[in-house]
Amino acid sequence: MGQTITILIAMKYPTDGLITFSNCAKGDPRPLPSLFCIPQAVQVLLMNAYVYRVHEWNDTTFTIRRTDRHELVVLDGARRLRYVYMQRNPSVFQIYIHHCALNGVPKTIRNLPELSKLTIRHCQLRYLDLNDFVSVPMLSVLDVSGNKIMSIVELATTARTVALQQLYLANNSLPLLNVSVFHGLTELRCLVLDGNRLERIESRLSLLTLEELSIRRNRLTTLDLTGWQLPALKFLFCNNNRLSTAPSGWTTLWQLETLDLSYNRLRGFCMDDLYLTQVRALNLAANELTNITTTQARLHLPLERFQAPHNRLRVLDISHWSMPNLWDFNVKRNRLSALGDVFFRFPNIASTMDLGYNPWSCEWLRRVHPGDLRRKQYGCMSTNHECPEGRVMVEGNLWMCCW
Repeated sequence: MGQTITILIAMKYPTDGLITFSNCAKGDPRPLPSLFCIPQAVQVLLMNAYVYRVHEWNDTTFTIRRTDRHELVVLDGARRLRYVYMQRNPSVFQIYIHHCALNGVPKTIRNLPELSKLTIRHCQLRYLDLNDFVSVPMLSVLDVSGNKIMSIVELATTARTVALQQLYLANNSLPLLNVSVFHGLTELRCLVLDGNRLERIESRLSLLTLEELSIRRNRLTTLDLTGWQLPALKFLFCNNNRLSTAPSGWTTLWQLETLDLSYNRLRGFCMDDLYLTQVRALNLAANELTNITTTQARLHLPLERFQAPHNRLRVLDISHWSMPNLWDFNVKRNRLSALGDVFFRFPNIASTMDLGYNPWSCEWLRRVHPGDLRRKQYGCMSTNHECPEGRVMVEGNLWMCCW
């Protein structure tokens, strides 16, 4: 048996530290970002609109009059605001209210037939009644993040559908959710439920147009997607929950491209589940993974990003992986001692391979061609510690150290 060592990269005569590559990530791993469901900041909205804006509204009431010709109404700070009255006005397209005392969506919203975007953030909303928006046919974006919503009232069976395409319910107080309340939102493409208190999701979700579902930062211990009808779903964010296994039934989401399960409590993951899916980004960072398995003789996937840093992996068999599009590979801070032919198996990886802080074997390292090491920037195996004796030279004044 060869001696197990930690690989480091250092200057031959270090002065104030070691070589640090600019593309090597520092700090804790980050969840994958959303590129689709992104609420517009009010600064962006202000650029192309006739705007009525007040930075501090100190009254308890606010009225949009029929004679107003503003396209965008912005109340940046309205901590005393409890009532909003809206006279019939076809000019108003967008309303943005931030930090207020409203405890419900104004019923007079029906008097704004051209309203397309409504934002009521960091106020006191206690519930959301989807029936309030039936008479607002142009409303496509609703953002009620940062309130105190504990319940959602579904559409009445006699009601028409609501044309919402984006619904943001982040940072509220939902303890559980029966997702059937959303079934009347037949045009919904984006549903964000981040930062609630969800411990359980009930029923089956059927939304034929939904492209992104985000349930980050909740308290889910299990998630069963069996029977869910989401044929258009491309992005599923489940990070920062308490999941011990991957969501059941997720492999039936045929169009899924991004799956983020980071910062959970997963102990195992089967790569075979990715077969016949369209997943291009998989994030398993910061779990409790001790095994990632593959049983297929040749697992050919369109995967582009594989992230599994900050786990407990001692072995990772990549010998059956065929991933010609893979350009991002991260297994930093595990317990790996060897990783097969990782330095030349994935030709598209250049500076985005991070193998740092693993107890690599000297015997395995010596089998890697120095040219492959250079092309992959030595796998980001850098450190802030000086090298002990027994270093393995790589080239010139750069070496990898072991002890």
